[in-house]
Amino acid sequence: MAKRASIKISDCDGRFVANIYHHYDGYPDALGARLIEICDGNIVNGLNSGQQGKTFNGFDDLACSVVFELKGHSGNGRVYLHAENDYGQCGEDYLYEIVGNPDGGEPLILVENMDGRTELVSEILERVAQ
Repeated sequence: MAKRASIKISDCDGRFVANIYHHYDGYPDALGARLIEICDGNIVNGLNSGQQGKTFNGFDDLACSVVFELKGHSGNGRVYLHAENDYGQCGEDYLYEIVGNPDGGEPLILVENMDGRTELVSEILERVAQ
């Protein structure tokens, strides 16, 4: 059964960057885990040749990487860019948010589940693994 999801990406100041609609398999242990893999890197302002590891040059670059990785694994369809106002308006079962981490480093990945609770995806995955 399709579990639809949307992924809203906002920068460290809370400004909207992208809304990505994901038509299938939006469960935290599927899409949420995939988002953690994709976003496993640091957000910086400007790249230099000495940086090591996965690095995103701002949240625009992160959003492009999320679309690229999700689209590359899904083939045709399934992943679409939507307007900011469409977030939560497309019959989604899960609403994800990728936001800046106030402590720096990797962005935070949150999900609002079908019960209306918002949690860190990493905490849900830890609970499931136990």
